[in-house]
Amino acid sequence: MEKQLKAKVYPRIWAKTTKGDKITRSYMHTLGEAFDEDKLFEYVCEITHAMDIPTPIILKSHTYNFVHFNIAKFLPREFVDEVDFDFFTIENSTGTAMKPLPKYYNENG
Repeated sequence: MEKQLKAKVYPRIWAKTTKGDKITRSYMHTLGEAFDEDKLFEYVCEITHAMDIPTPIILKSHTYNFVHFNIAKFLPREFVDEVDFDFFTIENSTGTAMKPLPKYYNENG
């Protein structure tokens, strides 16, 4: 029986800054390891350094939204320095959820 080799796919994070309806900066960051929600700040630091923008303050809601809904949006007030965009967004671009929703979560309210 022949073994099939599967390529190891590491998660990718797509980061973008938006001004109005236009994307002003875009960056794709590939993690060299499996995603770890405790390292989200480190990932964001690497991304913002590569994009040459300030690093935002990461709240628990950002981590929760990214882990469970694959997206986190940062507003200008969540940056210590002044920024030239309306939103900074990070998005899981691998297509699979980082972590399933808790059993007690009900989408229908």
